[in-house]
Amino acid sequence: MNTIRLDDTNFAPRRELARLYLQSFDLDRLLHNFRINAGLPSTSEPLGGWESPTCGLRGHFVGHFLSACSLFAHYDNDKVLAARARQIVEALAECSRADGYLSAFEEGVLDTLEREENKNVWAPYYTLHKILNGLWDAHRLVHDPKALELALGLARYIARRFSVLPPAKIDGMLSCTLVNPVNEFGGIGDVLYSLYEASGDKSILSLATLFDRDYFIGRLASGEDVLENLHANTHLPMVQAALHRYEVTAEKPYLQAARNFYPFLRGRTFANGASSSKATKFIPGGVSEKAEHWGAFGQLGDALTGGESESCCAHNTERILDTLVRHSGEASLLDHAEVLKFNGVLNAISSRSGLSQYHQPLGGSAVKKFSTATDSFWCCTGSGLEAMAEAPKNLWSLEGNRLQLNHCVSSTLFWEERQLTVIQRTLFPDELTSVLTFHTERPCPVSLVLRRSRVQAVKVNGETVKPGTNKDFWEIDRTFVDGDTVKLTLAAELTLSPLPGKPSLTAVMFGPILLAQVGTPAQGLGLTPENLFQKLVRTTEETLSFSAFDGQGHPVRFLPLFRIEDETYTVYADWGSLAPR
Repeated sequence: MNTIRLDDTNFAPRRELARLYLQSFDLDRLLHNFRINAGLPSTSEPLGGWESPTCGLRGHFVGHFLSACSLFAHYDNDKVLAARARQIVEALAECSRADGYLSAFEEGVLDTLEREENKNVWAPYYTLHKILNGLWDAHRLVHDPKALELALGLARYIARRFSVLPPAKIDGMLSCTLVNPVNEFGGIGDVLYSLYEASGDKSILSLATLFDRDYFIGRLASGEDVLENLHANTHLPMVQAALHRYEVTAEKPYLQAARNFYPFLRGRTFANGASSSKATKFIPGGVSEKAEHWGAFGQLGDALTGGESESCCAHNTERILDTLVRHSGEASLLDHAEVLKFNGVLNAISSRSGLSQYHQPLGGSAVKKFSTATDSFWCCTGSGLEAMAEAPKNLWSLEGNRLQLNHCVSSTLFWEERQLTVIQRTLFPDELTSVLTFHTERPCPVSLVLRRSRVQAVKVNGETVKPGTNKDFWEIDRTFVDGDTVKLTLAAELTLSPLPGKPSLTAVMFGPILLAQVGTPAQGLGLTPENLFQKLVRTTEETLSFSAFDGQGHPVRFLPLFRIEDETYTVYADWGSLAPR
């Protein structure tokens, strides 16, 4: 992934803001809670929000921060953030105990979890996962040997704790079936599989398998839809861990669990490609009443609470899709990934600060709320920074001589193994063209693969190329020479996307781009699938925007949701039957 450079006008500017945030952050404030917990002096002002000294999740953002620094260092050869990553690892080493324990909260929190199982704590293993993952990323991407040493030490500490617990106790600790589960453990199984691969330590492998819980993964493998009432972002990382387990152990039920999971997820997915809202069985006044859970399959009619679509869910769904695509190559997965990338991942990030939303409201009269610089530190603050660092990661797929374009984002690919550079220039979604220019010192045979759902026509050096027999992909086998160009005409039409369970509420899409009406729901638009092209008129050729007229003859604007920052907006509405005032 350090061979792709973004230079578009959508992802790249927000990604740069995230980089500047990481580069300028006060590391002493970041590490304050670790030092205090380790008995080391710190006179720095504590951070606020979920990193305050009294918050149960304190320390989680440090892991995200370390991962994001390491990702930028690797993808961009960012020496400033590489140095910051090493500085954080060095500081964490000073806070680590001889037995491997490393945290910003006291060890007694884990005792409480073992005693109480699902109360009087707030997700300690979730926080330890973020720390482990940050250390793992610093090892694999910045090549810091101390980071791996610390991660293995902490993993072995956790393994020793679990080794003396009876199976019934472990089951109680790791069964996250209650709404708003305080025993949430994130993707710790996923990173433990990575640490096993790096070390060969069977105790870490055994520990990793403990987090693959049968109430969820086992029943998914059997084909059961068990998602209803579960906390979405607790269980999405468990699916990614199951996929990783399959790759490590070749146990087919874990791949099957993820494959079975995907259609169950689709039945709970919004037009932005992401999921999570109210639970069917909820605690009145709690987060389960408005956000973060899965309800019944295909029943999102009452899910527009203003707290739907947690941004972490978009980030973790993107990772699951990436892995499923690697195993199946299905075009429909790439279609979903494209919708998610623009409307769930990019839309989560502020174009002014590079920081993230927690939830992404999709109903009427919605307003975005972004994380602050030093007083929020939601889970999505951290995952948003990682998502921006990883923004180039799935634009292309490379395998053998196969070069597959997944997303039309202006960028440059350096394919070192084949000594080939491909420059993609596109203004999508503002324009429906993309031009690929190939640069190579010697003729290079390549099988260029393009998704037919996205690409409408292809010209190579000005000559039209006809599609082959593959109904999902164009496959262009050619020996490319320096200066060859491939011009793509992209497909995008205006459509209405019904809300599952309440089809009278629809969202307006332009190809994979989710549009939002600026303002409160306009009255009297009368939009139907048949009249969209007549009612919605493109307002400029330079940027993607549409206008329509309400029942009073007043103009109404529709913009890509990811380009709305401060304005009140509406995504889902009953556009066809809203009567004039």
